[in-house]
Amino acid sequence: MVVMAACGGGSTSSGSGIGSGDLLVGVIAPFTGADAGLGPAYYAACLPAALSINNNGGVGGRKVKCQQFDTRGEPADAVPAANQMIAANSNLMAAIGCTSDEAATVAPIMDRSHLPMFCMTGQSEFNKTNLQYFHRLVPPDEFDAFAMVGSAFFGPGHSPYKKFALVFGNDIGSQAFVGPATKAIQTLGGTVVINQPINLTATTFRTEVAAMIATHPDVILTEALGAAGTYMKEVKQQNGATLPFIGTSATVDPVWFKQVSDAIGVDDVLKYYTAVDLGFSFSGPGYSEFLTQLTASASTFADAPKYKQRGSTLHLYDGVIVTALAIVSANSSDRTVYNSKIKEIANGTSGATTVSTYKEGVDALKAGKAIRFVGAGGETNFNQYNNSQQGYLLVGVDKDGNEVTNGHLTQAQTQQVIDAGGGG
Repeated sequence: MVVMAACGGGSTSSGSGIGSGDLLVGVIAPFTGADAGLGPAYYAACLPAALSINNNGGVGGRKVKCQQFDTRGEPADAVPAANQMIAANSNLMAAIGCTSDEAATVAPIMDRSHLPMFCMTGQSEFNKTNLQYFHRLVPPDEFDAFAMVGSAFFGPGHSPYKKFALVFGNDIGSQAFVGPATKAIQTLGGTVVINQPINLTATTFRTEVAAMIATHPDVILTEALGAAGTYMKEVKQQNGATLPFIGTSATVDPVWFKQVSDAIGVDDVLKYYTAVDLGFSFSGPGYSEFLTQLTASASTFADAPKYKQRGSTLHLYDGVIVTALAIVSANSSDRTVYNSKIKEIANGTSGATTVSTYKEGVDALKAGKAIRFVGAGGETNFNQYNNSQQGYLLVGVDKDGNEVTNGHLTQAQTQQVIDAGGGG
């Protein structure tokens, strides 16, 4: 467990008024285990958000701190982590993280505690959730799966792929892609020649790769965080060359890039790897403020600047900022009071002033204006289930692992794949 600075003894107010003492954002995610690469991306979201808030007067004078709570990517380990976070910290303002590995077990716990949460889970069970404190800033995993299939059929630089190897980790989050991708591939006339759920803790994939190569796929669709380097190195050795592979948005990550480029070489990553990602511009005043504070966060977390183009980092940064603005808008640190303000500020109301930084938001609120926050990750459009969705880009990376846009799925192409996959 890591704490950014010392946590104060302030508690959440039960009435009006923002109160005093530090406010805490719990980063509840895997920091160890097979999916340990996820937690740092979320911690890297909280730190710059806290700096942006604290450098501009805090939340009504209250400083924001960030603390890690390790779920280890396991539902059984996530429950005590969530209970510890809630029981020991009455000054919690929000939680960020909660991946597909553990969201099904921890989201209800946080909801019962009236704790606003921004979860990175892609599970379809949250598409129409009844949880009132749940917020999802990314599409469900099935839409990532549809985008990957769309990239395979419609992406630039290659003829449509027809024979698919599905190589996903055997964890809950990774397996959520398999069903939707399979249905979409088959409906569009492709063939899944092999479906391999792989053990993310394995040290060799010689047998699995031999079986995969024997099916002669045109392309590999994959999310195998922590194991991708080992797997793709074996592919290159046994096949004599790397096969084209398409990753989920979670693979657009500095840790993943280093592991895979170390295994097969940067040139092969540039040549054979593509991925899908949400429609980020990586520009504008909201992103500039994020980048400034992310760079400054290196004094606490040295790897923080590496996440400057990680979509989940941008989104969760925005979630922390919106929550802080919601408290200011409600003039209350009572979570049952300001929770509804989160959606109001994220989506905006009629006549709302668009703001892109925490300072702009506070200044506008003090001037008596309604606001809509459009930050580092762009617009948020929560539906009645507090789910927000955006379009997809088709991307690659440069030699330093930075995201490079190769194209996009048109609305017609996206809808064709969604319909083929049964996404409605």
